[in-house]
Amino acid sequence: MDDPALGWAETEQALRELGRVHRWVGNGALWRQLMPALDGGGRRQRLLDVGTGNGEVAAEATRRAARRGIELRAIGLDRKLTHLTIGRRYGHRQLRIVGDALALPLRNGAVDISTSSLFQHHFDEPSGRQVLAEMYRVAERAVVVTDLRRSWLGGWLGRLVLRLLWMGPISSYDGRISLDQAWTLPEVERNLPPAASARLYRRWPFRWVLELRAGGGSNTRSK
Repeated sequence: MDDPALGWAETEQALRELGRVHRWVGNGALWRQLMPALDGGGRRQRLLDVGTGNGEVAAEATRRAARRGIELRAIGLDRKLTHLTIGRRYGHRQLRIVGDALALPLRNGAVDISTSSLFQHHFDEPSGRQVLAEMYRVAERAVVVTDLRRSWLGGWLGRLVLRLLWMGPISSYDGRISLDQAWTLPEVERNLPPAASARLYRRWPFRWVLELRAGGGSNTRSK
């Protein structure tokens, strides 16, 4: 999906299939941390979704926030204009920014919460550490990140899920690479922003969720 030569139709299909992965693999893990984090803020908040793709996750966060009486202004950042344009066609309401997750084009504390889903595995440890630091820098209150967790069982189950979801060749290939590049919990822990208070959760069978808040502190791992 990161291939700049990928055509419009192929990109749109791959983004639709990625949306199925989000729903089946379990953005429930994301909502379990993100919604309580939103509850701790005001009636109007700003959310940055890094690696937003077509904006489906940010759109769902906006709907869930509205049911809680929170007016959520979503900002979606992606390095590919095609992804953002497809999201606009789908009617996903957000402010769209083409930008680099390694150097977010936002001032310190520009948003209340920054988040990403199935995105961190695109980076090696030095780059991934920078992404987390940037997300922490621009978030006034919290960072919530969820992604795949690398393990032999997770790799086997993940490949089974890809078959059950009838993924196309591009999404299937991307999914297999993502499972192989996913971070382990120790890799997440050693790349946290040093000033953050961090809680890292293992989510069965092959996910993790990270919550960062201001204030410092040590890591907490929970099942």
